Amino acid sequence: MKNFLYILAFIEGGAVMCIELCSAKILSPFFGTSIYVWASVLGITLTALMLGYYFGGYLSSKNKKTTTIFWLMLIGGFLVSVTPILSDFILPITIRFNLLIGTIVSLFFFMFFPLFLFGATSPLLISCLTNNVNDSGKSSGTIYAVSTFGGIITTFTVGFYTLPEFGIAKTLYTYGLLVILYTTFLFITTRNFKMPIAIIVLVGLLSYNFHNRFQYENTLYESEGILGQVKVIERYYKEGETFKPYRELLVNNICQTMMDKDNPEKSYWDYVDILTRNINHYKKGNNTLLLGLGGGTLYKQLRKNNLIIDVVEIDARIADVAKKYFHIENDLTVEIDDARHYINTTKNKYDIVIYDLYNSETPPIHLMTKESFKEIKAILNPNGLLIINFYGYVNRSKGKGARSIYKTLKDCDFNTHLIATPGNENQRNLLFMNSPNTLEVKNNNSTIYINENDININDAVVLTDDKPVLEHIYLEAALDWRKNYNEINAKQYLNNYGKN
Repeated sequence: MKNFLYILAFIEGGAVMCIELCSAKILSPFFGTSIYVWASVLGITLTALMLGYYFGGYLSSKNKKTTTIFWLMLIGGFLVSVTPILSDFILPITIRFNLLIGTIVSLFFFMFFPLFLFGATSPLLISCLTNNVNDSGKSSGTIYAVSTFGGIITTFTVGFYTLPEFGIAKTLYTYGLLVILYTTFLFITTRNFKMPIAIIVLVGLLSYNFHNRFQYENTLYESEGILGQVKVIERYYKEGETFKPYRELLVNNICQTMMDKDNPEKSYWDYVDILTRNINHYKKGNNTLLLGLGGGTLYKQLRKNNLIIDVVEIDARIADVAKKYFHIENDLTVEIDDARHYINTTKNKYDIVIYDLYNSETPPIHLMTKESFKEIKAILNPNGLLIINFYGYVNRSKGKGARSIYKTLKDCDFNTHLIATPGNENQRNLLFMNSPNTLEVKNNNSTIYINENDININDAVVLTDDKPVLEHIYLEAALDWRKNYNEINAKQYLNNYGKN
């Protein structure tokens, strides 16, 4: 029995990490992937485990029955297997709450209780394996080591294989089923199997059939991975008396690319047209590094300008989707890498480097630091151009992030022009046009420049690797951005529930 209990500890540690990782991914299409979402996940995880440890310690002082452990694990496994069903129920309600309340209520509803039960098993396992007081330290260390090892193995397996390959629902269902079946085996082995156990096992086995994640009626592709949810859908817009199809790439339920099916080269984004037009005004060479592919809207426009383009994309799924659904040529070589890592390892020199790197509403904070901008300088030719696409806010608290990027670029001795796309701050983009040398516009154009004297950087901060505060200071802008998209995308997403 001792070895069986060690295997149970291994499975318990894996279950904790499985539901923690999957819960964060469940939230991402509704609340994003910011540090605040992850902080909520970690906070609820630690709270559940803390209370579980205390509860398990209390139970261990009352009895040493292994059946108590089996019951805790069985119910915990059942809750893991039905987590997709519970999240389908609660998220349409909590999406209407603000970020903090919405994430905490959601996590409490579908993540807290299984973690509480798993946490309670560790003290009970230690108690069952301790024969005398001198063995307590050894028993504790062994149980926590085995449990942690299970968590390590599961983290890598779930993060790098089962999530991208099979998705959230199948991952949770499979691991929940593993817990259920193993504890059922232990009940049978110890001759404690009863009818209520059979009922829980049966419902757990059938639970996957009741799961139906919200889907658009015309979902062409959907994938879950450690970098978030990727989805391709088709919609229609009205033009005159007819409806014309267009295709969208969504990452965590935020639109990254829109493509007119009848005219795949057409751009729906103002910033793409303005960026490519201004490249022609500023550029002094054609070698271009595009950081972030998305559905390839910007890439297509750069290609029209006869630029020589290297593309870096962190998510291999995005590269595959762009080629399959968004008319990007199959022979395009896309470097699958983190942009900062590529910048530090490439031997190439570029005339143009473009940041177009949003992951849903989250910009790449590790690429917006003083150290990163200096690394960019090292791969830019002397008259090279660095272009950064960012939120449209520049004033008040929502614009502090943009003002801090501007201040950081100035601190790195970049000459910077700040360009705004048309529209209000919450509807537009900002383009930072930067060069180590003087920026010269070749001819007049209709671009909207923001005057340097109108940018108040007194409260802005110089962003550094040591103090990566950008994610905190752009939060208000990010939440407003996601709120606007949630109204358009997520609620339509929910209204289409059950159409398939």
